[in-house]
Amino acid sequence: MALGLLTSAAVLFHVGTTDAFNALTFGGRVVGVAFIAAALVEVIAALSAFDYWGKQAVRYSGAAVLIGVGTVTVTDLMFLITQFEGRDFTPFLWLWIGLLLWVGWAFGVLARQRVWRGIPHPKSIALSVLVSGVVGAASLTYSQIYVPYATPVTVPFDASFGAPTMSADGASLHLPAHVELQNSSTVRIYAVGTLWTVTGRPVTFDPRGKGMKEWKRDFWENSGTLRHVRDGPSRMLGAGEFMTAGSPIEPGEAISVDSVVDVPLRSGLGRVHIWAMLSYIRADRGTLPVKEYRHTIKLTWNPESQQQEHVGDVPEWVADSGDEAYWHSSKIKHSSKMLDLTHAMDYLTAWWTIPKWHEGSYFAKDDTDPSLSVSITRDPDGEEQISDEEMDSYGLKKEVSYTERTVDELLKAASK
Repeated sequence: MALGLLTSAAVLFHVGTTDAFNALTFGGRVVGVAFIAAALVEVIAALSAFDYWGKQAVRYSGAAVLIGVGTVTVTDLMFLITQFEGRDFTPFLWLWIGLLLWVGWAFGVLARQRVWRGIPHPKSIALSVLVSGVVGAASLTYSQIYVPYATPVTVPFDASFGAPTMSADGASLHLPAHVELQNSSTVRIYAVGTLWTVTGRPVTFDPRGKGMKEWKRDFWENSGTLRHVRDGPSRMLGAGEFMTAGSPIEPGEAISVDSVVDVPLRSGLGRVHIWAMLSYIRADRGTLPVKEYRHTIKLTWNPESQQQEHVGDVPEWVADSGDEAYWHSSKIKHSSKMLDLTHAMDYLTAWWTIPKWHEGSYFAKDDTDPSLSVSITRDPDGEEQISDEEMDSYGLKKEVSYTERTVDELLKAASK
């Protein structure tokens, strides 16, 4: 009897002390304190078991054991329900099942001993255990589900061009690429990955316009069409990250980054566009180990060699074979120790890909167009992706901004 009570108490004390000081939400910390209190109740019940089956020096030692077993029942069911809700298998599932079987045995022993005899107001005691269980379940639901999902995160995000200037030799435009964002919510977020790209496209005016065959292709490939404009293969003018991977962005914090790209004027480019992406997770739904994430970086090429030769591929869903890429990856922790014990370990990865040209590419030969993708997977190699619903439990989101300008428009602005 004491062994079962102390086993449950050890788990509750470990989870409770961890969450009381480290849970990501206030409600989670309250649940941690409640688990510590429940652990103390079970320790007292374990000590009372020795007295009840010994000298019986304490009048209500049997009642204390009964309350302790009831506490194990309530808390174990909370762990078991949380495990099933996450639809994950962890080795701790066998512990919850074992404790549930132990509870059945313990209640059988206590029923044969009729420990409730001599207990004043046994119904009141049973009701207090039931109420404590309901309050605990409500607190768990509030802290782990309601608070993180009810608190919105808004991140105004914009990518635009600054005022262009003409180069000294008149051969190019110096064009500032501007990216700005602000965490307008009350929740800290982690920038999992960021990317900005500036590309130029040659365009020609077609007075006759496109037909249905081209409209369909444009809508399928580009989600839109310009009837009298024909685009040529794009050329990358500049690209890069505008934040260090894994950087936290505090509530109210604003970030602004400018980079200058050169637009060649005698290259046939007609339009220039900037595209930027920010991918982030919420700090109240998961913890990103920033140092581990930043320092765990891998590449598909050998950076030490003179030729920078290709040495490996990323998963097929990320990029084609032969494309270059680099990525940051690390384990991602849940918002509480309780979820860590009842949910499987996941891995967060941000992939920056640099595709190579092939026949049918939308960019020019010997050119490229970098992209960013983010995934949460069951394995560290990024193969087994979790479902969209599971990704949403971490608050994984992305913000995208796009701006386009004609070269003529930029020339006029530069001549003012």
